[in-house]
Amino acid sequence: MIIDDHAHWFSAKPLNEKEFIMASAESWLESEISADVVTMNKLRPFYLFLSKEMKKLVGDNFIEERNRMIRDDPINYIKFLFQDAGICCMVIDEGFGKKEMDIPVKYKLLFRIESIINDNLFSLPFDKALEYFEETLKEKIKSGYAGFKSIIAYRTGLKVSCNEELAKKDFTSDEKDWFGKKAKGFRDFLLCKTLEIAKELGVPVQIHTGAGDRDIKFELSRPSYLTDLVRKYEGKVVFVHAGYPYHRETAWMSYIFPSVYLDVSQTIPFAPLSAFNILKEIYEVAPLNKVMYGSDAFNIPEIAWLGAKLAKRAFSTLRDTLLQLGLFDERDIREMEERFFYTNAYYLYGFDK
Repeated sequence: MIIDDHAHWFSAKPLNEKEFIMASAESWLESEISADVVTMNKLRPFYLFLSKEMKKLVGDNFIEERNRMIRDDPINYIKFLFQDAGICCMVIDEGFGKKEMDIPVKYKLLFRIESIINDNLFSLPFDKALEYFEETLKEKIKSGYAGFKSIIAYRTGLKVSCNEELAKKDFTSDEKDWFGKKAKGFRDFLLCKTLEIAKELGVPVQIHTGAGDRDIKFELSRPSYLTDLVRKYEGKVVFVHAGYPYHRETAWMSYIFPSVYLDVSQTIPFAPLSAFNILKEIYEVAPLNKVMYGSDAFNIPEIAWLGAKLAKRAFSTLRDTLLQLGLFDERDIREMEERFFYTNAYYLYGFDK
């Protein structure tokens, strides 16, 4: 069984070939830029791999066949994919996309803190804004959310400072960015408050690290920028995407800081050639209880399906390598596999509750 620890809302609906190609695109869309984005996305290693695997699963005319199956019963189509891949549960960051249909597996929700860092929050006095933010987070956990998610790497980057005076100063600044009011010191401070609340309530915080889509502040997304924030933190922080391509930084941080966990979402399946190497390099030092599988699925269920299939292949290669090198015995490798695909996420996100 597999728990996908990082996904977003998706749905199964009929699509033509171009729509299917662009449904998994992280680049600009045709409506956003005057360039041939369809060809570049069709020729991604990810899409070439997805096409090959879909043909193996449902036939050469896979677009037509998937559409037929979805028209017959979209929920059964998702079940078909997830049963083939062994996916039993998901953790969904609902801050991206919207829920259009039921997902036929057990799932836990994460509350994205940036969803309330908006003009309404900035219209309040500083103290009231902070109070509203804190009370909202606490209420979300009471209502059943399993933790929090931050995409501050897409806003002002990971060089975070927990300075209340700077937060007050930047709160009133008029500096703007594409997402609205910049207010870096205030956004930093709210992430620090999120970590405090999460520790108090015993829930994890996911933080986007490393590569992302077209809006990422890539030059400010290195995991190591969070070193001081997590150095003595006693809660649990998940560096999603393992900070790729800086995943070795994340792995080392998970090795020395009790608070740091990581998942391999996005890199698996969007960088298919790197799947084995990422696992190998992460497990050079990362404790077995710190690493989890995730896909970063969005829009279409095939991303989650392909991610799980690829992760199993990559882990099989890792298993063979570890045995060949004589580093672990088979019992330890079985524990590694169970923890990676299921057990770590099961307890971290409260599937046992």
